[in-house]
Amino acid sequence: MTAVADGAPELPPAFTVVALEEVESTNLEARRLAEAGAPDGTLVIASRQTSGRGRQGRQWLSPVGNLYMSLLLRPQVPIGLAAQFSLVSGLAMADAVRAILPAEATVRPAVKWPNDLLLAGEGGVGKLSGTLLESGEDARGLYVIAGIGANVRVHPGPTDGVFPPIVLAEQPGAHHLMVRDLVEAFGPAFLNRRSAWMRGGLAAIREDWLAAAYGIGQTATVRYGATPVTGRFDGMDDDGSLLLAQPDGSVRRLAAGEVVFAKPPVTGGA
Repeated sequence: MTAVADGAPELPPAFTVVALEEVESTNLEARRLAEAGAPDGTLVIASRQTSGRGRQGRQWLSPVGNLYMSLLLRPQVPIGLAAQFSLVSGLAMADAVRAILPAEATVRPAVKWPNDLLLAGEGGVGKLSGTLLESGEDARGLYVIAGIGANVRVHPGPTDGVFPPIVLAEQPGAHHLMVRDLVEAFGPAFLNRRSAWMRGGLAAIREDWLAAAYGIGQTATVRYGATPVTGRFDGMDDDGSLLLAQPDGSVRRLAAGEVVFAKPPVTGGA
């Protein structure tokens, strides 16, 4: 059975699609395939997950109708650069959503450092998509798994995240959109962004990422470790670190953490 009710997505030949009805987790399935020698570009898609998870061990609710996929990558780069795939995939997802949203939609995709995609509009801001990045090593070298979930047609229910969930197909003019539409738009968008990143590093996509970023100039707290850090979100450094301006004029560079903005988002639609 295909992973999506509207048919298996058609993607460029760089992808090898593994479509499943149900898995424990697409990331776990992608890891099993990686350890069995699966090639770069293997894309696991499932209709549902029984044990989906997000960052920091959070449960990722997985009702039928939303997107659950994991992309296996075998980049020939140092492991220290592999974390930037969160930024690459997030920007590619923003490209994909922008491409399929109808003209009458009143929301816009916005990337949230380091790995979330929001929909922002006059009615509020909600979380549409997130990426869970994992890595491993086998006889062929480093592999990276980008696990991506997105609320395409169904509200996943209450979450403990900072932003309330928002659903793509509930936006004006977007009621026809299905999982397949998003996957087929993401495929070429990801190849484009990855190619630019491989040629020029983060500098090749940084300005586009900043142009799509949510919250620049706002007061934010980054939760990482025992002591949260608060300041003005001043963007992203050339290595992908978040820049947080301090009251004394200094700037803190943070390589990881969860960003919480001082002004709470408003649940709602567009």
